[in-house]
Amino acid sequence: MNYMAAAQSKASHPHDRPGSDSLSAASVPSAWRVDLRSEYDFLQPEYAELFAASDATAFQHPVWLHHIYTSLAPARRARMAVVTIRDAADRLVGLVPLILRTKTGVRLLETTDLGVSDYACPVLHRDVAAELLATPGLRERIASILPPHDIMRIRPIRSEHADVWQALLGGKPEFLGFSAHATELGDDHARWRAEKAVKSLRGRLSRAEKQIAKQGGATLHRLQTESDIRAALAAIQSLRAGRFDGDPIQEDLVRDFYAEAALAGANEGFAGLYRLDIDDAPAGYVFGLCWRGVYHYLLIGCDYQTYSRCSPGLVLYDRIIGDLIDRGDRVFDFTIGDEPFKADFGTEATPMFGLFETPTWLGRLARTAFEARERRKRARDSEDGAAGGK
Repeated sequence: MNYMAAAQSKASHPHDRPGSDSLSAASVPSAWRVDLRSEYDFLQPEYAELFAASDATAFQHPVWLHHIYTSLAPARRARMAVVTIRDAADRLVGLVPLILRTKTGVRLLETTDLGVSDYACPVLHRDVAAELLATPGLRERIASILPPHDIMRIRPIRSEHADVWQALLGGKPEFLGFSAHATELGDDHARWRAEKAVKSLRGRLSRAEKQIAKQGGATLHRLQTESDIRAALAAIQSLRAGRFDGDPIQEDLVRDFYAEAALAGANEGFAGLYRLDIDDAPAGYVFGLCWRGVYHYLLIGCDYQTYSRCSPGLVLYDRIIGDLIDRGDRVFDFTIGDEPFKADFGTEATPMFGLFETPTWLGRLARTAFEARERRKRARDSEDGAAGGK
């Protein structure tokens, strides 16, 4: 599902780009300046303007990348390796966010995944992207400034972004063995349920709502205050403990990263953190990112011990979808991972790809070992998530 292009074409959405970010055709330069930056401020206006004028995803949002590079990357001993592209007037027209780190002696040049980012995408000004990508020798110029590495690992890449990465860095896109899954919402919650949700899911939701009514009813809250947001992320961490092998949020560092991103993004609508209360007591939480009408689901934590008969996870997804429809959003993106429950929500799959380069013998050996370990982890995660958690 290429929902990105559809979402970006809707200029009426409150998160859409401003009209002042256009570059006229006459201003398009015939040459570009390409630089490698070890320091860059993602909160400065020039990046905000580029991001708003690009087709990048929520995972390249200024707030998200700022916290990636200032908190998570240093803790992972990863150094910034950002490629910037400027036109003849020194305007930023492209940016490729990368990191460089050493893992078991292997130098990895990679995208800003670090276990928290689901989509890798270059940030290119849409008015000049086609001409930029067609520039002869651009790929070689970028390659000449990249830091020495044993493995270049660009992932996860949505299918609609694979050609862009290939034009910038070369290589051949490789299917990663998993997909992202998203459901289009329409403009009416009842119609979405009838047309998208499978019959068995509708039945489970009906039974859950009856059980909730017996227990005093439920209320969905979209959290805004610092105290609520921090308490919610701490609760998610606690509720997920022991459920998912290698769960990143079990590290306080990652929990705090999510909290800072949620706090910074709450007021502008970039982050959406929800709490479901049953009989005025917290029963579950969902955290995600919002950008151009798409809600990217990232985390769920539910008190299944107390509320298992109420199916709090399924009720959360359903009620959040209702809230998103009321807000004018168009897509609920369950993001990457092939957990079976996602299909019950009428999702369509988008294959995920990677670009890899192994210029050294050490890199070639290490890639084989890394991939075997990751396949085992994905298999465990898929089993853990089969019941509807992430």
